[in-house]
Amino acid sequence: MPATADAPAQNVPTPVLPEKAREFSKEGLEAFARHWYATLGYAFETGDPGPMTAISNADCKTCNAMKEGVTGGHAEGKWIVGGQMFVSSMDSSFKQMPDDTFQVVGMVRQQHVIYYNADRSVSKDLGVKAAIGDIVIGKYSDEGWTAVTVEHLQGSKK
Repeated sequence: MPATADAPAQNVPTPVLPEKAREFSKEGLEAFARHWYATLGYAFETGDPGPMTAISNADCKTCNAMKEGVTGGHAEGKWIVGGQMFVSSMDSSFKQMPDDTFQVVGMVRQQHVIYYNADRSVSKDLGVKAAIGDIVIGKYSDEGWTAVTVEHLQGSKK
């Protein structure tokens, strides 16, 4: 059940990595990037960044910032309404970079995000934002894809 102004989300299903996202291929990388955004939306909705951090490099600054933000937004009886991610496109040239990473570019929009305090008052309203260009830099290993970094493309509006 999604979060509302009256209560946090309950029984939200954990995003499941699609079989395609396990492949070392252009389509696999694109499916992985879509899945990464699904785990980010799940983290906002539930306060559980575990699925996102499990597929992210420990040094990923954006991933760590998102983890801290959603964890804090759900601490001490607080919760977040919204935050689900909508991916309108993902595309990769699937060209290997010198550091063995691959890049995928997408257009991503986040649902309206409102942070609530335990007393049901609004702590922060992030409003509605337009879709922005993001880049996911991924690396493939025997365990599958990992997000090395996720960033807004230069010139994208926040």
